[in-house]
Amino acid sequence: MLRKEKTTVFLSGLVLFSLGFVNCAQELPVKELALAKSQVERAERLSAEEYAAEEYSEAKKSLISANEFASQEKASDSKQSADYAISKAYDALEKTLPKLAAKSREEAVTAIDAADEAYASEYTPEEFKKAVSARDAGETKLAQADASLASYLREDKDETAKELKRTVALQEYEDAHNHFLEASKISQDAKKVALDRSGSIRQSADEVDASLEKAYTYSKGGNPAIDEEKARVASAREDITAGRLKTADEKIKTARLAAASLLQASVKDHAKNRNGQAREVVEDANARFGELKAETYLKSNAKESYASTQENLGASNESLQASGNLLEQEKYEDSIAQSEEAIRLAEISIDQVETLKGKTTVAKKDRTAVEPQADTKTTTTTETDGDKATSSQVEELSGGWKRYTVEKSNPTDCLWRIADREDIYNDAKLWPRIFEANRKSIRNKNLIYPKQKLNIPPKTGKIGSVPKQ
Repeated sequence: MLRKEKTTVFLSGLVLFSLGFVNCAQELPVKELALAKSQVERAERLSAEEYAAEEYSEAKKSLISANEFASQEKASDSKQSADYAISKAYDALEKTLPKLAAKSREEAVTAIDAADEAYASEYTPEEFKKAVSARDAGETKLAQADASLASYLREDKDETAKELKRTVALQEYEDAHNHFLEASKISQDAKKVALDRSGSIRQSADEVDASLEKAYTYSKGGNPAIDEEKARVASAREDITAGRLKTADEKIKTARLAAASLLQASVKDHAKNRNGQAREVVEDANARFGELKAETYLKSNAKESYASTQENLGASNESLQASGNLLEQEKYEDSIAQSEEAIRLAEISIDQVETLKGKTTVAKKDRTAVEPQADTKTTTTTETDGDKATSSQVEELSGGWKRYTVEKSNPTDCLWRIADREDIYNDAKLWPRIFEANRKSIRNKNLIYPKQKLNIPPKTGKIGSVPKQ
């Protein structure tokens, strides 16, 4: 690079030196010296030193000699050296330009391909079209240059015509080279813009992954086709990282179509299976509830529990019916949601039925034991107090408040069952007090979770706020 800069400075100096003779020595070959200088500089600019080192070196030396002769006012020698410098500069250009144009063409094609892979045709179509047009213009000029050079080589009669043909060919090669350079630059800029917009393709990949993950969940990981599409999306992500956005987009589009089909099939199968499971659980709950004698519970202190069980069971049957209707309408995800609700409510009903059966048994035992022995009640109370003292679920707070930690037990904890505990209210119908006191943490009265802490207000009076501890 330093060598080129020095050469350029030197050649520029030669121009000034030559022009100094215009007024004092008109016979000097000023025209030839100027042409020689321009062609040597042209050869240098077009990398002739790399492709035609010998010819370029001779042209430069002859130009220096021509200027030296001019400084000595040796016009004839100066002209001869200048003409030789021009001839060797053309020889260097003839040898250089076809190779240079071929190289720049290859670079332009590579740059356009890279821009195309980055999906520049999609994200910056106008610039991509300009790059392609510049390349096509270069191709046209290159073909013309090859034809002109061939015509020059065939010419052997008219030297003037021959030299003209060579001049035209060299210019056409240089024009082709410049078109290819333009195509490369535009392509590189277009590629950069396209890569900056790769976020939309990444988002598409995320969306397809989400659909495949959903299908995977519904099918419980039992479908190899889902794994295949997941691998396709992973490969697309690698293409995005490597700048191959067009290839990535094609893979993602293919995976998206497949994912939609796989999700539809898996959600349909899951909806059918879950509806069948819901039907089994609801039928079981109906059968268990049917074994209860209504008159036994409606005339006892368990009538609220019985009514709650009946209400939950009715709701589970309604959800099951809705699930079936939605399944017929091909609204599979809605059908699944209704099946889940039917199962949840039916399982609560089953727990309630079993609790009611247990209460009936205990009541019968108590009646047979209490009537002959007057002190049985006292004994039972003592045992209950012992249970309270050892319960790790209930924490005493100030002002008659308590804190209860939900646990997953059999039967499962629910608000009415908590209210029915002897160490809480001993009355299931008071469950709304617990619900009201915990509205911020309980959105659905039928949904509480293990390890959830519930604030239990006093059994009577205004609920108010839980005391600060």
